[in-house]
Amino acid sequence: MYKRIGYIIAVLYLSVNLSAQTYHGTRVHTWCNDIPISMYLPEDYFTSFQYYPVLYLLHGTGENEESWFNSGNAEQIFDQLIGNGNMRKMIVVMPYSSGETDGAYENSFRDLMSFVERNFRTLKGKRFHAIAGLSLGGFYAMHISHRYYNKFDYVGLFSAIYTTDKKSIFKKERDALFGITQTSPIIYKNTERDLARQNRIPPKLYFIAIGKRDFLYNQNVLFREYLTEKEYPFVYHETGGGHEWKNWQAYLMTFLPLLFNDLPNEIDASYEELEEDVEEGHEVYLDVAN
Repeated sequence: MYKRIGYIIAVLYLSVNLSAQTYHGTRVHTWCNDIPISMYLPEDYFTSFQYYPVLYLLHGTGENEESWFNSGNAEQIFDQLIGNGNMRKMIVVMPYSSGETDGAYENSFRDLMSFVERNFRTLKGKRFHAIAGLSLGGFYAMHISHRYYNKFDYVGLFSAIYTTDKKSIFKKERDALFGITQTSPIIYKNTERDLARQNRIPPKLYFIAIGKRDFLYNQNVLFREYLTEKEYPFVYHETGGGHEWKNWQAYLMTFLPLLFNDLPNEIDASYEELEEDVEEGHEVYLDVAN
């Protein structure tokens, strides 16, 4: 099953003058090993002892860690939505990715999360973590969320691609969805198995957004049909337009108000201690293809 969210919500947000906001978060830049990271911190981060949920927001092919800020106006969007009471205060982490599809980025993502948790006041546990990305970033977000299935309760796939096989992108057959080949990395070969594991206790929100004129539209329809067939819960948001920043801004604005709404407004360290970052049954992930 799937739901459609009214496109008018994001259109109304976009019609507001983003520069006319009084709330101002802090934009910072840091490094994790050799990975540059842009971050957004809530306005009161340096004047309080609060802990915050975290969103990992990934860019697409040919972009970098600054793209959501520079091309997507993300800082203004965060300020506007928080200032208007339409978004929970959160830390947003935007790491660089090289665009490689060899599985290394996904497999090493836990190191990046550990770096963020050690150095910033983020809440630990699945219910406090979200991940989203556009295009190839959506591909990464899908695989990272099922690779670390007990770490993310909110997943956003904006104009996502679901295969690394270029020949499969425009096909409409079900077996072309993930486009697995003999040379595909193990993490991609195990996609269906890992999606099943992720959906034993599914994320609170699995959000898919795509434009009707997007060249990845068929891929997203196939993925929607696959999730429906498997009876995995998700939200499907279809709009006009194509593979473009106007759509990704709108998708972000629709996605953000849906995150972390079950949390109290003020969270300190004592609340964090109630949430243990425990893996279910201490299960060890084994990279073994079926």
